[in-house]
Amino acid sequence: MIIDFTVSNFRSIKEPQTISFEATDDRHLEDYYVIQKGDYRLLKMATLIGANASGKSNMLQAYMHFIRLMRLPCENKTDKITYDRFAFDEDSANRDSSITVNFICGNHHYRYSILFNNDMVAEESLSCKSTNGGDMETVFERTTDRASKVSAIKLHNGYQQSSAEIDKMLPNILHNRTVFGAYHKSNVDIHWLREVSDWMDAYLLPVVTTSEQGLRQYTSNQIFDGKITKEQVASFLRKADVGINDFSVRKVDTPISPYYAAAIVNDKSTPDDIREQAKNTSTLPDARVRMVHAGEHGSYELDFAEESRGTQRYYEMAGVVLALINIPHIVAIDELENAMHPDLYEHFLVTFLSNAKESQILCTTHMREFLADKNLFRDDSVWIAQKDKYGATEIYSIADFDEEELKQVENRYGAYRAGRLGGIPQLGDTYVEPLNTDKQ
Repeated sequence: MIIDFTVSNFRSIKEPQTISFEATDDRHLEDYYVIQKGDYRLLKMATLIGANASGKSNMLQAYMHFIRLMRLPCENKTDKITYDRFAFDEDSANRDSSITVNFICGNHHYRYSILFNNDMVAEESLSCKSTNGGDMETVFERTTDRASKVSAIKLHNGYQQSSAEIDKMLPNILHNRTVFGAYHKSNVDIHWLREVSDWMDAYLLPVVTTSEQGLRQYTSNQIFDGKITKEQVASFLRKADVGINDFSVRKVDTPISPYYAAAIVNDKSTPDDIREQAKNTSTLPDARVRMVHAGEHGSYELDFAEESRGTQRYYEMAGVVLALINIPHIVAIDELENAMHPDLYEHFLVTFLSNAKESQILCTTHMREFLADKNLFRDDSVWIAQKDKYGATEIYSIADFDEEELKQVENRYGAYRAGRLGGIPQLGDTYVEPLNTDKQ
């Protein structure tokens, strides 16, 4: 599970900003929100709210960038590490960016830190300790010479026994690859690298955006692969009261144009098997989904494309939430409420919190109304994003306010709407200068 995630000099985020899943001592909604892992009390969910352009989505993009650095390494020495640094001052353009992630893997608390820019991974390190206490010990430190672009790795303490295997990896530790990215490219077996790498592959899901982005196919593939059942999805849809009694799903081959095939092959975020298939065929596997509705004289089917966007979205999200319930994962979801009625949004949250065991959600939302119901959130689970006067994102939790302040804002929704918690747009008046037609 993720303990916390810190990023600096990434898009609108200038100085280090942290989102933490570590729970406070508050026992509110304990059974729904909090998971005990050794000495750690971790939250299942963190919700990020704030005005448009406050930097909410940039935190999610930073999380996705972390996944790419770990699991989708640059192919060649000439490849750039593609991302944007903070753009509103000259110093940031010449400064490295950083990401630090604290996480629980097995019975260990790991801290992974990386310093990078568009050209190279300048530094990275991994530290470790038991989840039941003890001191944090360094596992490895990696540095890259900025002139020669040659990397060196120093192993610490009991991890030095892996030095021979690390030496075999060195040809793959390019200046623009992380050690974990190089491990994916190397024919070696290093137990601590394998443990963390396997955890990342299994636990970290890609960011879910407001676009369709293949989630219909994702949910359908989860059914085809036996990771979720069709009845689980059908039950999820029936309980959402979107008018669906059942659905059918089957595999089909969809023709693709040469242009689209080339785009798939060149998109490194696409799974390798799909990219390989796109090289050699004019079709790709797809899913044909048809929804079953109850009519006056029996059941009627509609193709997925004929359904409302809300119904489509809930089918897509069914695969996500059921994956989280069945197997521990973390997923970041941008604008979770997209195409959902407020009651449906609440139903999704309660379903996840009531059934997931060690999964986590990091989401952004404009659905501030959930703050009106204290039975839906904990103060330490709600994070607010706002920009300072220089355009830099600042992120803080409701739990960061002192007790006296919180006592005065018992109604969190009212306080947020009134601007007492920050994170709302500072709007101007609604006057619009009329067009002067006399001068035309």
